[in-house]
Amino acid sequence: MLLTPQQIEKAAEDIVDFWNSSELPDKDKTKILEMVKDYYESKNEYLHDQYLGGLTTRVVSKYQPETSFEDDRQ
Repeated sequence: MLLTPQQIEKAAEDIVDFWNSSELPDKDKTKILEMVKDYYESKNEYLHDQYLGGLTTRVVSKYQPETSFEDDRQ
């Protein structure tokens, strides 16, 4: 399937905006974003798969730090 730059841009914007646009609890948002990350990491067919998987990882890390040292919301 041929993807256009606009489709890749839309996917990236959707990943980045998901946290603030969703009304789900944070725990559910994290699970959904982790599923998206796993999808792109396992697919890993094209360069944009790697990019979108990495972008999703960064969004999860931003809103759900693994340690209190990473938490910039203090």
